[in-house]
Amino acid sequence: MEVPSGHWQAMEPSRLRITGLWVVAATLALGMGACSSGGNDQPKPDTGVDMTTGNDVVDDTPTGNDTADDTPTGNDTADDTPVNTDGGVDTGMDAPGVDCAPVPTGTTPAGTAPQQAAGPTVATTATRPELSDTQAGQYTVQKAMAAGFNITYGDGGVPPVTYSMNDGWDPQANGIGDPATFTPMFTVAPDGSGDQPNINQAFLAANALGVCGRVYIRLLPGEYRGVMQLPSKTSAPAITLYSTETDASKTVIINNNATATVGSMSNSATFTVKAIRNFQMKNITVANDYVEGSATGNQGAVAMLLQADRSQFENVRFIGNIGTLYVKSASENVVARSYFRDCYIEGDQDFITGRGTAVFDHCEIKVVTSRQTTGLSIGYPSTLVFNPYGFLFDSCKFTADTGATGVALARQWVEAGDGGSATAGWAVGKMIVRNSTLGAHLAGAAPWSTTGARTTTPKDPAGTTPLLLYTSDDYYPAGAGPAPAEPYVAEYRNSGPGAHQ
Repeated sequence: MEVPSGHWQAMEPSRLRITGLWVVAATLALGMGACSSGGNDQPKPDTGVDMTTGNDVVDDTPTGNDTADDTPTGNDTADDTPVNTDGGVDTGMDAPGVDCAPVPTGTTPAGTAPQQAAGPTVATTATRPELSDTQAGQYTVQKAMAAGFNITYGDGGVPPVTYSMNDGWDPQANGIGDPATFTPMFTVAPDGSGDQPNINQAFLAANALGVCGRVYIRLLPGEYRGVMQLPSKTSAPAITLYSTETDASKTVIINNNATATVGSMSNSATFTVKAIRNFQMKNITVANDYVEGSATGNQGAVAMLLQADRSQFENVRFIGNIGTLYVKSASENVVARSYFRDCYIEGDQDFITGRGTAVFDHCEIKVVTSRQTTGLSIGYPSTLVFNPYGFLFDSCKFTADTGATGVALARQWVEAGDGGSATAGWAVGKMIVRNSTLGAHLAGAAPWSTTGARTTTPKDPAGTTPLLLYTSDDYYPAGAGPAPAEPYVAEYRNSGPGAHQ
């Protein structure tokens, strides 16, 4: 639905169509709360690029031009390599003696709906693996979120692994809370009438309040168009960005960059979050409304790029097509955890992607068909082989526009910069879908897809055909990997017409 420039039209679940563009670009600084462990928390920067090579015409497989993603070049100097000793841009504005707003006390569950009842028990097959009850006990929200940040791993990525933060983080039990109880230190309005003129300036102001444990920033309803960035800074407080409107479609952060227009998938993001940890967002839409089909390739257009640890999202909508939600990490040896509760994510190809550890709890995952109806894929995980947890979907609904068929749950992204060559590197991609409702659009007997990028592994260094790594036994030579084998892609007791029957 075409709408006039400067306005937006939402349908629930929505597609956004915007004409016109103005971009507010800023390089700001933000980070973690007052309990920072200091400069020693800085991960090593990535040493390679984050994009595979290949043809970008049909499936928008990244083309290898994302060199600014992790190796700073050009205008991306602060992307993943800190520009000063505390991990971000130093504003020089830190000041003691500020009056911090009160923070709500006690805990609030992230949601009230229980885990979806388990579907029927089905036998595992070669192309549709099912977790056993014992295996499923290792893939829960609590276990996936219990440890993170710097990771130490065995030779070649073989367990055991250890984490620098074994904090038992439980975002299910410790939710963001009720916005009615928040006291905003800053308020932003679409017309600039708030006490901060825009979101980026609110981040800059919050960055000076390192004496505060958490700063709440309220967005008034309306559209915020432009590039929003929240870089890391160890002395900054934790941030909660929220709206008091329970209808998330009323408060929209939106822009329309793409790989084709800005040179890399990462740079296309409408909203980039690099706070070291503890970022929160509630009741907001983040969208990328890049014009579809305006270039023959390089169509990746990210709504949210996230590489902060212990990030929480509740009732947030992510709107886009390719690469809608890019869940990344600051470097290969950092496990960045993210938790999404009661969220809505839509796209058509590889629209939930990256090497971060992410849990999707009671979310709706929708395939849209405005560009194509078949040959699509939802997940594009690039989990490193030594990270036990990639993407976990629990109690989610997998839906689609009318006409969608043969959609893959995921295909594994081989990031060129992650541990070696694009064909045999440490990026293997891991994704578990459990206790969820799967629509009929999902591929029947073989819902996991190959990318075509990986043709060899340590187990088969001379291989020549595209590979799909169902378990660690498909990656490691005999006797070299974990025992028992670790599942990489699998399901557990899902229901619905697209579930394993």
